[in-house]
Amino acid sequence: MKRSLTMLALALAACGDPLDAPKTGPKPKPPPPVVKTQAAEEADAWFYNPAGKRDPFSSFLARATRPEDNPDAPPLQRWDTDRFVVTGIIWNVDAPRALLVDPEGTGHVVRHGTYVGRNWGKVTAISEDGVIVTEEYRMIDGELVVNPVSIQFGGTGKK
Repeated sequence: MKRSLTMLALALAACGDPLDAPKTGPKPKPPPPVVKTQAAEEADAWFYNPAGKRDPFSSFLARATRPEDNPDAPPLQRWDTDRFVVTGIIWNVDAPRALLVDPEGTGHVVRHGTYVGRNWGKVTAISEDGVIVTEEYRMIDGELVVNPVSIQFGGTGKK
C-alpha cells in the first residue's frame, strides 16, 4: 500500500499545469496584410449629403405633409426644382408660359403661380431668359427663408 501511495504521489507530481509547459513546435503565422478592395476605398471616401432629406431632430408630428411623402403628388412636384429643363417660352403675351421637361422626359406647361418642385416652389416670373421659381420655407427658429431658383434653357438651375 505504501508503494501504491508513492506511485500515486509521483504520478500527481509529474502532472503539472499544461499552461505552464514550455511550448514547442512551429510558431503561429502572423495575420496576412490587409489589402483594401475597391469597395473598401469607396466606403472610406463616402460622405453624407443631407440635401432633400428631412431634419432628423425635428418633430415628425409638427411636419407638414410633403409631396415626396405622397405617391399621388402632381408630376411637377415629384422632382427637385433644379432637375427641370426649360425647352420653350412664350413670353411676350399677357400670360407668359413656359415648357418645363422633367427628368423622365415629360413636358409640362407652367405659368405664374404653378407649383414646381418638392419644396412647394411657385413660378413667380417667366422671361425670355428662363423661369424663376421661388421656394419659401421656415427655419427651426421660425425665420422665413425665401429661395429664388432660376431655371434657364439647358437646365442650369441657380440658387
